[in-house]
Amino acid sequence: MNILNWLKTMHVYYALYLVLISPALLLANVENVMVTDVTTVSFSVIWASSEASTANLEVYHDEAGTSPVAGTVITAHPVDSGDAAIRTAAEDNGVMKVRVTGLEPNTTYYFRTVTTSKSASVITYFPDVSPFISVTTESQTVRSMVSGSDEIPFSNDVIIKDCFLEDGSTPAEGTLLVATVDGGDYPMTTFVGDGIDPPSALIDLNNMFSRTDNINIDLTQGKNLTLVNFRGMLGNSIVYHDIPQDNSLTEVKTPSSGLNVGSNFVSFQLYPTDTQTEEVISLVYDEFDSVWAYQAAEARWIFWDKTSPPFLKKLKELHPFTGYWGMMNADASWLVNGDFSQAPIPLFTGPNLIGFRSIETIDVLKAIDPIYDQLISIWTIDHSTGNWIFWDKTSPSFLKKLKVVIPGKAYWVLVSENCQL
Repeated sequence: MNILNWLKTMHVYYALYLVLISPALLLANVENVMVTDVTTVSFSVIWASSEASTANLEVYHDEAGTSPVAGTVITAHPVDSGDAAIRTAAEDNGVMKVRVTGLEPNTTYYFRTVTTSKSASVITYFPDVSPFISVTTESQTVRSMVSGSDEIPFSNDVIIKDCFLEDGSTPAEGTLLVATVDGGDYPMTTFVGDGIDPPSALIDLNNMFSRTDNINIDLTQGKNLTLVNFRGMLGNSIVYHDIPQDNSLTEVKTPSSGLNVGSNFVSFQLYPTDTQTEEVISLVYDEFDSVWAYQAAEARWIFWDKTSPPFLKKLKELHPFTGYWGMMNADASWLVNGDFSQAPIPLFTGPNLIGFRSIETIDVLKAIDPIYDQLISIWTIDHSTGNWIFWDKTSPSFLKKLKVVIPGKAYWVLVSENCQL
C-alpha cells in the first residue's frame, strides 16, 4: 500500500470513529436558551448553536417529559414575511428560534430544544434529561383599560431599530432583535429584515404582556426598553433605550435615549470584545464626559475623564455586571458588542456598585436570592423622580420602594461579608 492510499484509509477510519465511536465530538453547543413571545395560545424559544443547525422543540405537559402535548403547530424559524433567505441565514449563523401555537391560556408547559447539526446531522437535546424547562402562557388578551367609569382602548407603538454586525456597517441579516421592557413578562423577538428591508427590525410593543396580571400592558413613556441583537456565532450587542412618547396610536417609532444629560447609574450585560474604556464607549464617546467606578475591595473610586491627563485615568477597562456612574453631556443610548458571560459577580464586605446579569426586568427578591443571607440592603436612583429607592431586609414593607431590578441600571449592594452573586 503506498502512502497516498494509506492516508485515504486512515481518513475513512477517522471519519467512522467520529460518527460511530465519538458522536459527542460533533454535538452542537447550545447556549442562551430563552423563552420569548408568549401569548395566550403560543410561545417561542430562542437559543444559540455553535454551528450551522436546524431547530425543533419537544413540548410536554409535565417536567419529566412523559406526556407530549398533542394538537400543536411547531414552526422552526418562523418568518412572518415568508422570506426563506432569512430562515437559511439564521440557521447558518446558529440563531435558533421555534414557535409553538395551539396552546391553552394560563397553562404551564414544558419543553426541551432539539438542535440538529447541518454538517453531521447529529442531534443535541437541551436539557438532555429532565426536568425540562417550563413556560406559562398568558391569561387574557386585553386591548382596553378602565379609566374612571369608562373603558377606553389603548395601543402601543411599533419600534424600529437598525441592527448591524460588530463592524457597525454590515446589516445583521439572519439574526434576531430581542426586546424586553420594564413591567413586561417575557421578551419579544423578530428577525432582522422580516417585513422590512435590512438592517431594520420591527418590534410590535402591542404584543407585550404584563408580568403582574398576565394581560396586555399599556406601556408608558420613559419605561426601560432593552434591545439585544442576538447573532448566534456572530456575537451579540445590547443597547438600553426608553419607551418613546405614546400618542395613543400605533405608530412606527425609533426608541428614546436610555441615558440622559447629567449623572446616570449604568451597567451592561455582555462581555465586550475589547474591554478598554475608550473602546467600550466609542459609539457614544462624544456624549460621555466621565465614567466612575467604585472598587469595593480597596474601598476607592477610580475614573476615566475625557479632559483629564492620561495618568489620572485609572479606569482603563469596563466590564459586565459592574455598576458605573456616567456623566453625560447629551442624551444617548449606549450600545455594547460582546458575548453573554456566566462569570460570578464578586461582592466584598460593605458597599458594592454592580449591575445584575439578567437582560430582563426581574423581581428584586429573585435577583438577591443567592446572597439573601449576606445582604443588608440594595439601593438605586429612580431616574424618573431623581430619588433614591431601596430594599432593606429590616425595613417595613411600605419603605421598600425598590421592587424590581432593571437591565442597564446600576445598584449599590451592601453585604455583611464577602460573597459571590
